Amino acid sequence: MSIKVFFGQKISAEMLNFPRTDLEKIFAFKKHLENNGFEGLEGRNKCSDNVPYSDPCWSVKVAYAQKHSLWHYHIGIIKYDMNKPFGDRTSEYVVHYQRLENIVKIIDYSAHPPLNLPTENYLR
Repeated sequence: MSIKVFFGQKISAEMLNFPRTDLEKIFAFKKHLENNGFEGLEGRNKCSDNVPYSDPCWSVKVAYAQKHSLWHYHIGIIKYDMNKPFGDRTSEYVVHYQRLENIVKIIDYSAHPPLNLPTENYLR
């Protein structure tokens, strides 16, 4: 299943300053989604509403992630944890995106943990 993938305005501007190696991994993720959908991704891909119950802002974060269809993907930056199996590998950095029906909008890129949800200005 192919997916239409595009970038939000804010991350598009920020990507002008990203290291080339980071851009290569982000664009490889985009191309993979366009060609293969979510099948066969190396990294962990999770809905961002999976917030630890111990988080003092649990209900607010869960509602925000669900309202905006937020997901995050472990992109392999700086590198993948190769002790984890293919398809569930984690990395220090994740790409945040909105997952809609056959559409993905890449909106942010940040270190994880902790998982900080993208602010509303990244959703444009």
